[in-house]
Order: sequence, then C-alpha cells, then structure tokens
Amino acid sequence: MKILFFINRYPGYGGIETVTTVLANYFFEEGHEISIISFAQENEELLERLNKKIPLFRFPDQQNMFSTENVNFLLYTIKLFRPDVLINQESYSNLFGLLVLIKGQISCKIITVEHNSPNARIKMFVNYIKNEKLQFSPKSILKKLLHPILKRYNLERKSHLFLYSNSDEYILLSEKFIPLFSKISGLKVTDKIKAIENPVTIQSQTIQLENKEKIVLYVGRLDHGQKRVDRLVKIWEKITPDVPDWKLLIVGEGADRIQLEKYITEHAITNINFEGAQSNVAKYYSLASILCLTSDVEGWPLVLAESMSFGCVPVLYDSFASATDIIENGINGILIRPFNEKMYENALSQLMKQKDKRELMAANAIDNSIRFSLNKVGRKWKELLEY
Repeated sequence: MKILFFINRYPGYGGIETVTTVLANYFFEEGHEISIISFAQENEELLERLNKKIPLFRFPDQQNMFSTENVNFLLYTIKLFRPDVLINQESYSNLFGLLVLIKGQISCKIITVEHNSPNARIKMFVNYIKNEKLQFSPKSILKKLLHPILKRYNLERKSHLFLYSNSDEYILLSEKFIPLFSKISGLKVTDKIKAIENPVTIQSQTIQLENKEKIVLYVGRLDHGQKRVDRLVKIWEKITPDVPDWKLLIVGEGADRIQLEKYITEHAITNINFEGAQSNVAKYYSLASILCLTSDVEGWPLVLAESMSFGCVPVLYDSFASATDIIENGINGILIRPFNEKMYENALSQLMKQKDKRELMAANAIDNSIRFSLNKVGRKWKELLEY
C-alpha cells in the first residue's frame, strides 16, 4: 500500500511531527511505500530520525500557501506517487483547504487525524479572554466577551464540519472525544470517526527506580494559551522551601519563556532550570522522578505515556477527557481537580516526600505504558487501513 502523510510543518519538534515520523517509519517497516509532503520545515537535523528511504516533498511557494504553483505541485505529487491513502495530520492549519481544491481530481482515501481535544481551541480562546485586562464598563465588557466567544464556537463548528465532510475517515485520540466532536460539529451521525491514541515514540531501557533523582520535570511548549506553565511555576514557588533538595527542570521553548523567567527572578524562586528545546528528551525521563502538567486542555500528550515508560510518576489536572484513559488516579499517577492549585501543591509535595509510594506508582506507570506501545497502536492503524 502507498501512504502519503500530509502535514503543515515537517520536520519539527512538535508532537504531530514526532508521531508522523514514528508512524511513517513503522508503516515502512511493515512493507508499505511511504512519502511525506509538508509546507513548512524547521530543524532539519530531525530528519535523521526518518528512514532515509522515505521521500519528503516540499511545497515550492513558501510565501503564498494557496498559490497556483502549490496547487499544481500538490496535484503533480499525488499523481506521481499515486497513494492509496492520504493521512492528513492537519486539522489546525489552513493547509487542508489546499487538498480540498484538488479533491475532485484525485482518488485516494483521505484520513484526517485531529491531534487535540475537539474543544481545544475554544478552551484556549476562553483562557485568553479571561486573562485579558479589559477596562471598560460592565456592559462593554459583556459585549466584548460574549460576541467573540460565540464567534469562536461558530468558527469551530464550521471547521469541524469542513474537515469531516471532506474526509473518508476521521481519527480522534480517544473515544471520550467523540461526544465533544458531536457537540461542537452539531453532527448526530459520526460513523466516520475512529479512536486511535498516540503511540509511545521513545524506546525506554530497563529503569532502575532506586537511581531516580529528586527531579520534577516539565516537557512541552511554553505556551500560556494551552500549557499554562505559569501554574506550575507558582505551585513550585509555594512548595520548594519545604523540599529544598528537589529541582524543577523545564524542557521546551515558547513565547512565554521570557515572562516565566521574569516572574521567577522577581519572586526569587529557587531550584528551577530552563533546559530549552531538546532532541534527546529520554535522558531527562531517565533521571526525573515526577512529571508535571498544568494544561488547560490536551489531546493525547506524548509526554505522559512516554515519561511513564521511563518510570516518571505523572501529576496533572484532570482537564481533558483522555486523561483518565492514561492515568488511574493514585495507582500510576495523580489527577487533580481542575484547577485547584492548593490540591496540586499538597499532592505534589506529598509525592516528593514519600519515596516508597513514588517507586510503587512508578513501577505501575511502566507497566501501564505498555498499552500504548507502537506495536499495539500500530495494529489499530493496520485494521483501519485494511479496508
């Protein structure tokens, strides 16, 4: 079978790009012919992870996504490669519109994968509105708030209907996202939808839990709209005087790093290191004892199952539907009621102080993560592709 991955940015450090690489390599090893086509590229060194026999096609016009040159290039590439299946990894960029322009001239099956919770952009937008400093009359504030929120719901509805109607299959990362999709799209019949979670993309080694260090880890974008690392920094500010021998390592980059560093300096918070973006995250997973997330919303965060496979105990807000697919509260991780920072502080502080409990939960996390191995998730993809 010939499979073409269709993605806005590739290569790149993000989760969508990582999953694309892992699945492309997996399908290739299974005997399929694979290609990838992308609009934007960054971090060319990341191509070293992709099998060298998998070709990458790049759109020629980087200034105008919908140029005639790009439309013709896409049509030419598809006719040249003749894929049986096109896996659209883009539900959050405009690139899918380029594919729709030529849809009537191609015959391959189109599978769209939504890599976040269907209500993610709505939640992020509401978060943005809440944090805006609006200094108007109460009537003006209501007008400012209600109109854009309603507009965002309408945009999300149209976007999901557009993606769904132009796809042959639609993949969500959890069955628990299907009711959310139905609510946002307004569709009562969603028979195109299948649920396939993200696989663990890093191969862990044998972990000696007794060698774990007193490290709390965050891995991901520094993005206030979704990730809300500021919450973790404020939680750390409260608990670090009580556990001075522990460190918080923040791995990742983003627009919020400057503000976070400013807050840390102004409040004299100790034992926090910014590690920047890292191509080798496994070394941090190997050392850390605890992984923390404080996001408003997630889809199927790679960092959860991957860190668990290295014996990191996750602590996170129960703020997205798939969290309970991955975490069994108190057994292999800790789920906190959104967004109670005091509860988070107490749970994290207690976990840091109780080594025996931490090691038991870490062992359970390792065992649990096997459910999301590449072979097990890959089998779900094979069943889908064998149509």
